[in-house]
Amino acid sequence: MIVTSRTPLRVSLFGGGTDYPDWFRDRPGAVIGFTIDKYIYISALPLSAFVEYRYRLSYSRVEMVQHPSEFQHPVMREMLVNLGYEGPLDCSVQADLPANAGLGSSSAFTVGLLNLVSALQGVTRTKLELARLAIHFEQEVLKERVGVQDQLHATFGGLNRFDLLGDRFTVPPIHVSGDELDRLADWMLLVYTGIRRHASATLDEQLDNTQQRRVDSELEAMVSLVDEAHRVFESYRGDDLPRELARLLAEGWALKKRLSSRVSGAEIDGLYERCLEAGALSGKLLGAGGGGFLLVVVPPERREAFIDEIGADRCVPFRIEHQGSTIQRFW
Repeated sequence: MIVTSRTPLRVSLFGGGTDYPDWFRDRPGAVIGFTIDKYIYISALPLSAFVEYRYRLSYSRVEMVQHPSEFQHPVMREMLVNLGYEGPLDCSVQADLPANAGLGSSSAFTVGLLNLVSALQGVTRTKLELARLAIHFEQEVLKERVGVQDQLHATFGGLNRFDLLGDRFTVPPIHVSGDELDRLADWMLLVYTGIRRHASATLDEQLDNTQQRRVDSELEAMVSLVDEAHRVFESYRGDDLPRELARLLAEGWALKKRLSSRVSGAEIDGLYERCLEAGALSGKLLGAGGGGFLLVVVPPERREAFIDEIGADRCVPFRIEHQGSTIQRFW
């Protein structure tokens, strides 16, 4: 039997930066975003006793070891060791889009692997339990400087608002129909900058600024944008919804660039201006910054001309998915 976890990547809309413990430990944080139909797939085949290795992992390289503690891949190593998984296993990893591109792929991988190992062990976890355990692994075991929205989005799926304060995570519902979200996706595209980066390298300056309270006003304004976006999602319909969100995204992008000098650069700013000239209403760089994908809002009647101008090899259409990380079994 092969067991596969399928975990979606996410698009962060508003509030990014307030989902780090340095901020929401004692001040309210909030984020809004959604997951898309681009996934990380992790497949596992329990092995018989007749193979010459006990564990095999295929990703951008191939590792074959006798014990999980010997894996070079840190998430696989720590996950199997800490969860006490001991059965022989052959795992492979595939993804629809590149890693280190601002779509939460690192946390999606952690959530997907945790979901997979839990399924193999016969352990049932709630969505919130799965997200919290993934956050614990990344922050406490792997000592990564990461926020919490990526794990929450990957686990819950769909459009969500997450409110954060201290140890509490709450999920206020956003009342909007699936049809409206389908129409919203018709107005949006991902545009690849061609720059790949690791989020932790980009975040050092931003988190230092957060700890030293140099960007309090910016982060407070970002929480206010989450409130405003929530109102927009529930109050506007048809073409008015993406147009109002485009206005807020422009405000959020201006705030985001003030968090750190590493968020953007001449190449990214130049591509953003090209997108506006090609017909986009606004947009923002996804993730921590420094590279990856832009999210742009383009009226449907301009989409074809926009893609021709920017390049079909850089533009990625998407749909909003609603399931979060799932498990499938194949016999």
